Amino acid sequence: MDIKFDQMKKLGIQLKGKRVRYEGDRDNIETQWLQNLRQYMRQYDPKIKEKMKKDRSQAYPGDTRVKVQSEVAKMMEMMLPALERNWELAVSPVPSIAKKDLDKIIDQLETAEEVAAQQEEREPGPIQSESIERAVKAFAEERKKDMEAEIADQLEDPLTDYPQMLKRAVRSGTIYGIGIVRSPQVRTLKEREFEIDEATGRYQAVEKKVRRPYPEFVRCWDYYPDLSARVWEDQEGGFERVVVNRNDFAAFADRPDFRADIIKQYLKDNSIGNYTARTYESELQTISDESNFTDRNSRRYEVYRWLGFISGHDLDEAGVSVKPSELADMHFADVWIIDDIVIKAEKASFGSRVSDVYHAYIPAEDEDSGLTGVGLPEDVRDSQMSICATNRALMDNMAAVAGPIIEVNQDLLPSGRKSVGSIHAFMTIESDHAGISGTARAVNALFIPSHISELLSILEMQRKQLDIESNIPSWTQGVDPGQLGEAFRTSGNMSAMTGGANMTTKDRVRAFDKLTVGVITSMLKWNMEFNPKEDIKGDFGARGRGNISLVAKEVRGAALDQMTAQFTPEEQAMVDAYGLLEDKFESRDLPKTRLLPRETALKNVQSMKEAQAAAQQAEAGLTGAKTNKENAQAGKLEADAQATGQTTEALIENLLAQAENSLAQAEGSKEKGRLENLKLLLEGALKDGES
Repeated sequence: MDIKFDQMKKLGIQLKGKRVRYEGDRDNIETQWLQNLRQYMRQYDPKIKEKMKKDRSQAYPGDTRVKVQSEVAKMMEMMLPALERNWELAVSPVPSIAKKDLDKIIDQLETAEEVAAQQEEREPGPIQSESIERAVKAFAEERKKDMEAEIADQLEDPLTDYPQMLKRAVRSGTIYGIGIVRSPQVRTLKEREFEIDEATGRYQAVEKKVRRPYPEFVRCWDYYPDLSARVWEDQEGGFERVVVNRNDFAAFADRPDFRADIIKQYLKDNSIGNYTARTYESELQTISDESNFTDRNSRRYEVYRWLGFISGHDLDEAGVSVKPSELADMHFADVWIIDDIVIKAEKASFGSRVSDVYHAYIPAEDEDSGLTGVGLPEDVRDSQMSICATNRALMDNMAAVAGPIIEVNQDLLPSGRKSVGSIHAFMTIESDHAGISGTARAVNALFIPSHISELLSILEMQRKQLDIESNIPSWTQGVDPGQLGEAFRTSGNMSAMTGGANMTTKDRVRAFDKLTVGVITSMLKWNMEFNPKEDIKGDFGARGRGNISLVAKEVRGAALDQMTAQFTPEEQAMVDAYGLLEDKFESRDLPKTRLLPRETALKNVQSMKEAQAAAQQAEAGLTGAKTNKENAQAGKLEADAQATGQTTEALIENLLAQAENSLAQAEGSKEKGRLENLKLLLEGALKDGES
């Protein structure tokens, strides 16, 4: 369509006015963003720094920076586990499939029924609706797995670097309160495929162009949202600022969706570009220590992309084809302008609202935080400034008390000498000792009161307050774990403490899940509409897994250990032990591939039980034999004892008879008394043996 240059101006002027209004709405937010960034970069705001004396401490402890880095690392560790995805696709409860696929499923069910009827020698019966529903569900599940693999492959493209892209969004959200991802972007790649050559009948390599979607991080400074919207999804539209060099701007003319004639004319009329640095950009350069760069504005072009709603009449006047019946409607459009000149205008090729393309990570999203959220530096601003003030006072006090301050009375120095120089050990200072009673000193040391211990106590208290406000306790970063006390040295108590510390984190995880779902949904919709692989398409949606399974893995693992340890024998018989072991591996982020297949594992367990039973049986037999042997030995000992007892009794009786015979023949009283005693002893021994 041949559209004249001036016919594009009306829409361009309209969008330029809207863009200027959006920029003005963002002024106060930019001021807060700059304050947050300075706090993260350990720099004082200009108004604070100009009040600080140059000969005093200007230290800026990096507590906020550490908290931000810890928050980003924590979120990335939880939300991007090494062994599983933080997203998944879910089949609709009642999935819809194409008619040809449904007919194929019914044909397969009818064939299976005919085969079964022949084997059972009966007439084929009708296919039940329940069987069709189950088959449709199974069909959709297989399609879902294929689509998941396709999206995962697209995200693993090295050019995309999906984890790093998400990390930039999380860092932006943590510092500024909002991180933005644009998706889907589309790039055309060359891939090699193998096809059969009809002439030779052999496979040959063929190079084909393939379109692949990917997500891309957008700096919050480059995006101007509709701040009048209550939530991100309700925006009328948004502007993205794109600054390019002359060569890249000229390359727009090679794209079929841009107006090449207008671009070339603009290049002819504006050879040095139209870019002018914004105020916040100058501040960013100063914060990043890049203010010494020269010639930043030379031959650069500033283009704005509007993705939002435009009336059918305005689109029609800009050369976009609109049906007469739709002229009064609002259309989701994609319009690019430079100054007030439209260089591209069309109905958006993807999505039906801003949030379908621009996805936001807003960790503190609520009714009071505004559309762009609240950054972590803003949350802990007062505590950080208190820490800075206390630290400066500490440094100044330490400098004042590091050594004595020397006072020299020049009137007491020897005539002609006006200074004692530097004070050091073993030096001699002469004095005229003038003054009252001659006791005045020429050199005196002044000591300044030290408040170091008090300031250190205040600093510790302020850092504890910062821990509370940030919900990132120092002990979670490995700093001063001793503050938890002896009770938390046990794994159970430590897991409980970690779980409590993660309670507030769950809100940020939900925000991350929302970002993930937005990105994956955009990738899914693009594949459903533009991917030529029909066998991966189906009725399913995206779902984030962070809030479902990735937040409290340590706590979940400890709970699994505790629960399984308390199982009764009856409960153990009712539980899938192999499934619980899988849960334990998953809770510790360990690969399930380390587990043997279920059938092999169960066979091994059965073999182990049989071996244990055999060992117990053998041990029982050995114990019985040992018992029998011990019983036999005990019987022999008893018999020997009885035999020994009988022999001893006969011997005593024989000795007693001899003693009585000797007593009858004894002549002296002394001999009779000895024999009487012997007789009594033998009779007592005989009675003890009988008893």
